[in-house]
Parts: sequence; structure tokens; C-alpha cells
Amino acid sequence: MKKHFLLLVFLCGAKIIFAQVEPPPPPPPPPVTDSSGVFTYAEIMPSAPYNFNQYLSSNIKYPQDALDAGIQGNVYIGFVVEKDGSISNVEIRKSSGNKSLDAEAVRVISSMPYWNAGQVNGRYVRVAVVQPVRFTITKTDNPPPQQSGGK
Repeated sequence: MKKHFLLLVFLCGAKIIFAQVEPPPPPPPPPVTDSSGVFTYAEIMPSAPYNFNQYLSSNIKYPQDALDAGIQGNVYIGFVVEKDGSISNVEIRKSSGNKSLDAEAVRVISSMPYWNAGQVNGRYVRVAVVQPVRFTITKTDNPPPQQSGGK
């Protein structure tokens, strides 16, 4: 009986010793800020409280010179979402190669309604965002010319 008891104690002890314990999950990355106090990463990133893509498609006015030349492209716009959700420091991060498309992207982003501000440790902070603005010509942008028919 003693042998069985010792064997049982030994097996239980071995199971405890060799049992695998899951390590705790890694901590989230720390918020990153630049020298001006603008965060490039926040615990809660800023977000538009509206459908951003719908806002762009409703407010972009395709520049006529780019439309006539059939120019399409992407403009990457950088901006800062302020503590109150307003948009500031709008700048071109990567040009489309066409000044008209670039200027229109800056205009539309500059006129955006307020966003939900970013947060770090429960406090609102300034957060830098880079957003692509895509310019694509559709049939409704450039309808075929009307035929003038006469009798």
C-alpha cells in the first residue's frame, strides 16, 4: 500500500513539475509620439464617425483637366486629428503625379467634418493619419458627347 501511495505522489508531483504553463500575452506596444507631441500610434486610433468612402465619393470633384486627359491615380494625404477631432496639418505624403488631383485631394481632406479623436490612457491626443485618396474615372464622370442630330 505504501508503494502505491508513493507511486501516486510521485506521478502527481511529476505532472505538476512538467505541466506547461502558458506565458502571459505580450503587453500592447507603447504609444509612439514625435517631437511635436503628435502620436503616430494611439491605444484608440482616430476614426471618422461617418462613412469615409461615401464622404470622399460625394465630395470629390474630379478635375476637368485630369478627366479630359484620362489621368487617374492615388494621392496619399497626411493630416493630424486634433484632440477635439478637427483636422489640421493637411499635406501630400505621396503625389499622384498630377497637380490637379493632388490639390483636389488636399481640398476634400481639409474640408472633412470632425473625427472621433484618438486616445492614450483615457486622454484625447493628437494623432497623425495617412489616408489614400483614389481617383478613378467612371463612365458617369466622362459621358460620351451628345450627337447633335438634325432633320
